[in-house]
Amino acid sequence: MPFENLLNISVKKDWVDYLSAMLTAMLTPTVAIFGLYIGYRQWRTEEAKLRHELFEKRYKQFDAVVKFAFSTMSQSIKADEEYPTYEAGDKLWFEIAGMRFIFNLEIEQYVRTHIIEPYEEIDLLRSNYNRMALAEEHQNNAASQRTIKKNLLKNLQTFQEKTLEYMQLQQPSVFKRLRQHLAALWEKIQKAAE
Repeated sequence: MPFENLLNISVKKDWVDYLSAMLTAMLTPTVAIFGLYIGYRQWRTEEAKLRHELFEKRYKQFDAVVKFAFSTMSQSIKADEEYPTYEAGDKLWFEIAGMRFIFNLEIEQYVRTHIIEPYEEIDLLRSNYNRMALAEEHQNNAASQRTIKKNLLKNLQTFQEKTLEYMQLQQPSVFKRLRQHLAALWEKIQKAAE
């Protein structure tokens, strides 16, 4: 009898050792997989936070341009000052500093040539209005201002269309952009090989 008890104890001990070794071996990869999952989720959270911050910066500049354009279009024909001050244009230029990095260079140049320059023309016409003596000059000046303001409204609509793709919170992920870039690069290589 004592020999049978020893054999039974030995079998139970081997089974417990085997189970303990298996659990220990599986614990390390399980912890590693769990750590990878946590890292992936943190990366996704940071990427979403970055997209949100970028959207906030873009919206701030977008809003500054829209408010500036509407402010310019709502100005009276006569200026309070005798000479143009261009203060609003300078203020906008300060508010949209770095637009080429947040949007792109093309949009920054568009704002300069199609939003700020018409404002400067209107500001000059407004200041000249006070110095004009003839009613016909006043009418021509006012007509010029109205034409520029109508064009400014069209320019603002074009600006909104140009910035629409940037004003999305859901931008493509880094991997998707990389895949698109590599696909475009591969097409160029294939065209060059032909």
